Amino acid sequence: MAAGEESTVEYYIKGKVLAVTTTAETISQYGNHTFTMVDEGGDNSTVFTAFQVLGPGKQKFTSVDAIKAGDIVIVCGKVVNYKGNTPETVGKGAAYVVSINPTDDGGGTTTEPTGDGTKSSPYNVAKIKQLISESKAPEGEIYIKGTISQIKSLDVSKFTRAQYYISDNGTTDNQFYVYNGLYLNGANFTSNDQIKVGDKVVILGTLGTYQSEYQVAQNSKIISINDNSGDGGGDTPPAEGTAVTCAQAVQLTNALADGATSTETYAVTGYITEVLGEVSTKTGTPQQSFWMADTKDGGQVFEAYWANLPDGVSAFTVGSKVTITGKLKKYVKSGAVTPEIQNATVVILEEGDGGGQGGDEGGEGGETVTDLENGDFESWVSDTEATGWKSACSASSAEVEKSTDARNGSYACNVKAPGAANKRLASQEITLAAGSYTFSYYAKSTTADVCQTRPGYASVKNGAPTYYYPKEGSTNIFFDINNTDWTLVSYDFSLTEETTVCLIIMNPKETAGKTISQDILVDDATLTKN
Repeated sequence: MAAGEESTVEYYIKGKVLAVTTTAETISQYGNHTFTMVDEGGDNSTVFTAFQVLGPGKQKFTSVDAIKAGDIVIVCGKVVNYKGNTPETVGKGAAYVVSINPTDDGGGTTTEPTGDGTKSSPYNVAKIKQLISESKAPEGEIYIKGTISQIKSLDVSKFTRAQYYISDNGTTDNQFYVYNGLYLNGANFTSNDQIKVGDKVVILGTLGTYQSEYQVAQNSKIISINDNSGDGGGDTPPAEGTAVTCAQAVQLTNALADGATSTETYAVTGYITEVLGEVSTKTGTPQQSFWMADTKDGGQVFEAYWANLPDGVSAFTVGSKVTITGKLKKYVKSGAVTPEIQNATVVILEEGDGGGQGGDEGGEGGETVTDLENGDFESWVSDTEATGWKSACSASSAEVEKSTDARNGSYACNVKAPGAANKRLASQEITLAAGSYTFSYYAKSTTADVCQTRPGYASVKNGAPTYYYPKEGSTNIFFDINNTDWTLVSYDFSLTEETTVCLIIMNPKETAGKTISQDILVDDATLTKN
């Protein structure tokens, strides 16, 4: 390279630290280290300078002795031929230390980038970070492998998804975040010990950004744990359940405590007697609910709640003979017990002839936009703040609280009575490409009075929101809701260019003869690109 010339791409440089020039004052002010490094086992004649590099994960260093002479390090960054005689990284926090004294997990030096994102060759963490650093972050679903290095959140008494980190060597030196991921084959988590630090996983998901940092976006699913596959991707098949009939499954479920899930896995065989609603892809895996019984005309005996559709099957059919596998749950609401398996694996033994009536489980058309975080309102920062539903701009104005009166899952969002001024529940800002979209949610009033809600979005520029709502000509459109049914509310809108928006759920103000002020419940919000 010519004197002063910088590389156009980032490189991974591995070596032994020769000397550290960083002072305590530098660490205190800037949080970066400068040191020289040489080839491990070399003669120290070829020296490379890591200039003002940040720590693993691009975090600031807090200790002057975090890097010491003799450490083996991997540094990532663009390089420059400084003054024509000093090869070094481009400085002031542009480069970072990937790992310090990296370990080998038995599969080679795991910090070297590998994989092409396919099922047979998943990306490792180093490869993902390399692609991101080169502005080549892959789009669409990809396979990623790693070792769970840290579990941030997994409390199945509240949530059915997990937030955790993976790395190539199982340490926290160079992690990558997995946000609100699902369990094997897209199933919900049912116990805290279904994953643990040290587990080697392959996950399928898309990349997303939060506060400009990349992560594995919501609703990724684990394909295998320690080579035990949920869909045939590993070397060992999933465990088979204890075979029972629908009637036996009901007896076993009734013996559980209210709301409890069995520790044992069961395989329930019977006939589909009623299909509930359309297919949903909200979790990233096609799912549909149905009732089953031991005979074709046996009625509603045992429920498969949001069961996973087998590959090649577009929808479940009444009359089909099936085996569903999973853990039994005694679901109780308003004193009524529903024996069920949630997110079951389904094998179709005999095809049915159809004829079933769809229920009200809902479903989405178009391509689901995964950047809409926590549309099912199952994740909460606190009892008064739903994860992903507080904008950075002034669009958020409503007081909310967690409600157990949910359409699906455990929680809905109660948007408090607005009084004399419209109040908005606004999502965090997301950036959408040009195109046509549908924003939908389900809403219900909290009293016998009919009230209203209004969907919309805010276009955000320079931190200032501009609001858009459905209209017919110059007439504003509101949606009537009651307290007996969950009403689907939808708003179709188009963007002519890439736009940063907040999605809006309005609880309108008290208006004499038109609207009343009361709490409203919302659940199952979705955004689809048409």
